[in-house]
Order: sequence, then C-alpha cells, then structure tokens
Amino acid sequence: MKSVLLIEDDAIMGESLVQRLELEGLHVRWCRRLDEAQTQVTQGHAAVISDVRLPDGLATEWFVQLSPAVRSLPWFFLTGYGSVNDAVTAVRAGAREYLTKPFDIEKLVLLVQNAVANAPAAEEEVVLGISAAMRRVEAMVGKVARQKVSVLINGESGVGKEVAAQLIHSLDPRPGKGEFVAVNCAAIPETMLEAEFFGYEKGAFSGAVRQHKGYLERADRGTLFLDEVGELPPSMQAKLLRALQEKCFFRLGAERTTRSDFRIVAATNRDLYADMTAGNFREDLFYRLAVIRITLPPLRERPDDIRWLTERLLASMVIEQGRPLAMSESFLRDIMARDWRGNVRELRSYLEQAVVMSDAGVLDDPLPDNETRDLTAPRHSESEAIVPLQAMVEEAERVHIRKALNRCEGSVGKTAELLGISRKTLWEKMKRLAISA
Repeated sequence: MKSVLLIEDDAIMGESLVQRLELEGLHVRWCRRLDEAQTQVTQGHAAVISDVRLPDGLATEWFVQLSPAVRSLPWFFLTGYGSVNDAVTAVRAGAREYLTKPFDIEKLVLLVQNAVANAPAAEEEVVLGISAAMRRVEAMVGKVARQKVSVLINGESGVGKEVAAQLIHSLDPRPGKGEFVAVNCAAIPETMLEAEFFGYEKGAFSGAVRQHKGYLERADRGTLFLDEVGELPPSMQAKLLRALQEKCFFRLGAERTTRSDFRIVAATNRDLYADMTAGNFREDLFYRLAVIRITLPPLRERPDDIRWLTERLLASMVIEQGRPLAMSESFLRDIMARDWRGNVRELRSYLEQAVVMSDAGVLDDPLPDNETRDLTAPRHSESEAIVPLQAMVEEAERVHIRKALNRCEGSVGKTAELLGISRKTLWEKMKRLAISA
C-alpha cells in the first residue's frame, strides 16, 4: 500500500483528508507540526500534502531547505490567501502544486491519485520507467541478470539501451564481479578493431610501445557492452564469434592465449535479423548474441514515462546546478504533447536548454519546435516552407487532441466532452490522425 504524508494542524481538516484518502486505498501518516514531519519526510512516502502555516513555522521555508531527493516527491501545499506568495516560492523550488483555501477536496484527491499512481512503491527502485511496457522490460532484466547469458537489446537511438545494459550488469549476482566495459562499435576505425578488442603485446606493431589490454580482457568476470554491434565488419564478426565460443583469444603479437570470462550484452537500432537474412550479418554470431532479446519501445509509445523522466532529469539537474528548478503546468503539457523522435536523449537536451533559458529557475515557455532549436533564430521565417492548408489543419488538430487526451489522462469519454464532440467523432478523428489513446 502506498503512503501519503499529511502535514496539517487543523484537526477537522486533517481528519477529513485522512478519511478521504484512506477511502482511495492509501495509507496516510498525519503530522501536526514540522518537527514531527522532519522524521517522517524521508520514510518512502509517495506524495506529501502540507499546510503552509504551521504552529512551529512556515512549511514552505522548511521545504526549500530539504534535500533535492525529498523535494522531487510530489508536494501539494494548502494555503490561505495571505500565504499565496509563500506557496508560489515552494512551487518554484520544486513543489507540484498549491491549492488556496477553501479548496475542492475532490480535486486534491484526484491530483494525489495521479501522482501516487506514477510513483513506485517504497520498496521498488525504478530505473527504466513506470509504464507497463518498461516495467515488463525491468522484470525481464531482473531474470536475465541472474543467468550468464548473452543479451541483444533492440531500440531506437536515445531510447536507453546502455542504461538497460548497465542495469543487467548491476543486478549480476556473481561474487567478485568485474567491470562494465562499453564499446561503440561504429566509432572504432576498422584497422584498429582487432587491436582494441583483443589487445596487443609490446612491439607487436609500429607504435606498440607497451602491452595493451583489449576490451575483452578488461571485461573479465564483468560485462562487455557492444553498442551498435550491427556496424562490425564481416572480418571482425568472425573473430569475435570465435572469442565468444572459446572464451579465449590471442593478443596481437602474443604466443599464448588469454582467457576472459565475460557476459556480452549487445545493442543495435537496426533490424539485425533482417541484416542476417540479407547476408550482412553472420547467422551464427546473431544467434550467439541473441540468446535473449529485449526490445525497448520508443518514448512516444509510453507517455506515462515522459512526466516521470522529466521530473527525474530535473531532479538530477537540481543536484548538478545546486539551484531549485520547477516547471509550470503549461510547460509540462507541452512536454507531454511532443513526439520525442530522439527519445530520452532528445528530452534531456531539451530540458537542459530550457533550464539555461529559464528565469528564476522556473521552466515556463516552450522552446522553438525544430530539430536544431537555434534559440537566436526568429520563430518564423519568410523562407519557411508552405505546406498544403489541409496538412496544416490536420497537424493542428492532431496536437490539440493529444493535449486534450493528456489532460484527461487518456480517457476518450472525458476528452470528447472537453472538446465538445461525440465519442464516435473523436474515435474517427483519432483513427484518421493516427493518435493512440
């Protein structure tokens, strides 16, 4: 059962909130003073509801002094008219929202429900995402990590393949575990592949002034992560296959073999099976690498993860920059409405730019919607391409419907009501515009 921390000195208000939240299946820990809440705020709660003015001080002043990890929780402040400025300060420091008294208790309950639904249970550590698809991936990763089998991870660029590989390595229970060695196969010149993978002895070739351990040797008892494995040329594929089969290899210039007991995790944004059937990738190597296959879906297909990732990335930026950061609801709605073709990598880059351009640590205005995002360029240009009017209308309709769906948490009925059209009309538009619920 997920837990909510309530900080409220008003006995009637506190009791009402406890009863109402418990009806929703939540466990509520009720504190009446800040000194009492101090010991509770780090106890793994999924959300925090707090009055602003309490007997022993202002909760907003206390909030901004808490650690970034605690402030990254969903915080909801309840405030009277006279303390609105204090609540706004808390929102700028990372609080989710504030409600002025008298407030709609059902609205608060709905906000808390949504926040708690996207929060992991206290005993869970979510690494890849909170969507159903990524929870299934994490469950598979947990099973794979306990067995020393080869894994092939598929997914678009920027989707988090290396993060998944690092998670497999971190969950590996082998005693005396070795290093996680990451190799970008597309970045190594073909003439250097053998030397970098297998290493070399001193004097093996001109310029080899000392012995060098290759990737395979450095990954002994650990994990060798081969990113963009489909870029390996055929000659290197054959040599890598033999090393995988024998768990031994020759350094360049060596007379004796070197043994290395490593797990291999490969990743690619290509259809490696299609490459294999077309004769561009060795069949025996493919099946050696792909004992277990894991596919990471693109970010646009798992909108539940967009908000979670945004908040997680901003929390890390708070730690990196040492200053509070908060985002407005309009900024978040814009984040949720974008397609993120570059996946998590593009989202991170976008947030970093938004932080640079923000005033007083509040992310409010969306950035220009173009791939290069030249922030010095005008938003519109006379040379901008003119598209057919119907295409422009459809794109505007698509964006508007997606924003409405996000606001209504994906409910088609509520979205149709919000847009003032029938469910049937909305379904037809969604089908025509290729919008998933």
